[in-house]
Amino acid sequence: METKKTRRKRRGERVAGNAFMDTVRPAFIRWLALEKWREVEDLRATLGFDLEQALEEAGQFPGRGRYHRLWVEQWKAEVCSEATGTDSGGIFAAIERATAAAIRDEESERRLQGDRPLEEDPEYKAFVDCNLERLLRQGDLGINE
Repeated sequence: METKKTRRKRRGERVAGNAFMDTVRPAFIRWLALEKWREVEDLRATLGFDLEQALEEAGQFPGRGRYHRLWVEQWKAEVCSEATGTDSGGIFAAIERATAAAIRDEESERRLQGDRPLEEDPEYKAFVDCNLERLLRQGDLGINE
């Protein structure tokens, strides 16, 4: 018969094993926001757009399919209001807020529509696969112990 200590240790290992999945959603949001921020900066650097033009152009989300309307609404509500400031950190924070809110709205809409969850979205899966592979290569999961 197992002792309480043994059971607790096994549970602790199981919970620690989920630590990666617990951080995936916030990391995915941060990654999407960073990609949009880079898009804004690229538009400014390569096409000479001013900040407002770059934000307007980057505020299109054709890759979000039928949910792009939700993304555009959040972008306008969170990011376009920051266009008056030139602080890159403030703009990135607004992009990150808009991204988090858009993900939340998209997930709600997906549930209402009976669509597959975000975790089954190819972009999300690719993000998880890429980063999990990186962790495995670095040996951060303790596989070799």
